[in-house]
Amino acid sequence: MRTLDGKPDIDDTDHYRRRGIWSLAWEISQERKREFWLGYAMFILFFAAPAAVGWFVGQAFDALTDNDTSRLYWMAGFMWLAEVFRLAVLQVGAVAFTKSWTLMSSLMQGNMLAAQVASGGPEAGQPVGSAGAAVTHFRDDPHDVAIFVDSWLDVSGAIVYTTIALSIMATIDLPATLVVLVPMVAVALVTMVLDTRIKQYRRADRQATAEVTGLLGDILSAATTVKVNNATDSSLARLKELVDERRRTAVKDRLLNEGLYEFSNGTADIGLGLVLMVGAGAIVAGSFTPGELVLFAAYLVWLGFLPRMIGRTIARHKQAMVAFDGMRRLVAGHSAARVARQRHLPIGLDRPTPARLDAERIPLQELTVESLTARYPTPSGNGHGDDQGADGRAGIRDISFRMARGSITVVTGPVGAGKSTLLRAILGLAWQAEVTGTVRWNGEVIEDRAAFLVPPQAAFLSQVPQLLSDSVADNIRLGGTAQDDDVARALRLAAVETDIAEMPDRAETMIGPRGLRLSGGQRQRVAAARALVQNPELLVMDDLSSALDVETEIELWTNLAAEGVTVLAVSHRRVALERADQVLTLDRGRLV
Repeated sequence: MRTLDGKPDIDDTDHYRRRGIWSLAWEISQERKREFWLGYAMFILFFAAPAAVGWFVGQAFDALTDNDTSRLYWMAGFMWLAEVFRLAVLQVGAVAFTKSWTLMSSLMQGNMLAAQVASGGPEAGQPVGSAGAAVTHFRDDPHDVAIFVDSWLDVSGAIVYTTIALSIMATIDLPATLVVLVPMVAVALVTMVLDTRIKQYRRADRQATAEVTGLLGDILSAATTVKVNNATDSSLARLKELVDERRRTAVKDRLLNEGLYEFSNGTADIGLGLVLMVGAGAIVAGSFTPGELVLFAAYLVWLGFLPRMIGRTIARHKQAMVAFDGMRRLVAGHSAARVARQRHLPIGLDRPTPARLDAERIPLQELTVESLTARYPTPSGNGHGDDQGADGRAGIRDISFRMARGSITVVTGPVGAGKSTLLRAILGLAWQAEVTGTVRWNGEVIEDRAAFLVPPQAAFLSQVPQLLSDSVADNIRLGGTAQDDDVARALRLAAVETDIAEMPDRAETMIGPRGLRLSGGQRQRVAAARALVQNPELLVMDDLSSALDVETEIELWTNLAAEGVTVLAVSHRRVALERADQVLTLDRGRLV
């Protein structure tokens, strides 16, 4: 439930600030502890099993040397059981950790998405500049963090195996055993030296990928515009430039990471060679029994795994830092901890979908706007063409008015007068502007307007309403609990009931991507029905009737007036002005 200050009824103190990547990744890994720890334990056993197998092999060769057939058979049986056990724990571990991996990624993606769709409040993040670019963060960054957590299993298993193997080998030849530590130190030192470059290359590759994804999304969403303006070649040329840059950054990032991994492999092989050199004397002198020699050789094959995994984990740690840096830009406060934290409504693939939590309705008696000013940082900062003031900054200045329940207030004025900015400033949606002034609901100041002025308190229809590639009814419900009667009522109020009745499947008709199968006026009225189905206390419309014919517009305004809907609208049409109880005329950002 939200109150007038826009804050949810939960404690949201961000006590995660200044925490390290290890700590954040750990918290993500514990989203589902049972799956994580089951997978973790199974993989530890999987990686440690070769230590037992190597020991059984050594004992088998000693039994063969001593002509102890019974012992040989026992060792062979133990080796078979160890391998069967290893395959079994691999299957259990793979299933458990794959589920944990998916849940980790879902948690991060869910937290980013929740921040992007939240309207105000402590959970709301700043809107992304490009939806296509955001896809890169949603797709790749959670993967980088999850694979960093995954590397913990490899390192932990390698440590357990190496500890067991070295303990046994040390009883055979201590100097040869100590040499195994050399490649591990070398890998760690080299990775530390390359620390800055690893992060730099990964960050550049993520940025280049985001630019390619963003432009590609823009081209596809505006395909008709590109075609009719004969801009196909130029658009593809620009895309080629970005793809070429993406190729260069990807090659650098991939070469550095693969080079580091191969360096780890190479140092591991060198370490094995050093072990053989140090132990050569014992081999020549014959102080190794056949079983010990075979055991040593079997362990040496796997001892290179730990330095390789140490190098890979350190590199993945740097990449996880870049991933968190990218994801934190999509959440409130630009805090990486908000990407990792447990949400109030936790995410899980096997959890039931939580019931929809509606805000408490507070009936509107009077809306008061006092000295509202919204100034953008640059003259062209808002993108709405609002006129500049004396300071060269676009926006609106010192707007005050009141509107009562059931009244219709129409804002009008020339292009660039600040009409859209006024509506967005009232609703708390003028993200890039510096906003001052107050808005009161029944005399009480609304502290967080973006959080409070949402259904059922208010509904907003922008100049270009966005529809989903779904049915008319689902576009109106938008995942809500509206019944068929509610949808039918909303269609009638929005003056689109007749149009929908003539469609093949009526309200279940699929309207195509972004409402492609509907006319401009139909799209606007379906969007109006989506707002009206919520039965909002205040309906805010930004030039909704611009694509309507006169008769349909008259029907729309008649329906709204008859229903007693409180309306704040931008319009320059005569029908709207005649229906208005109050007309506000803006010019150069001021009321006139």
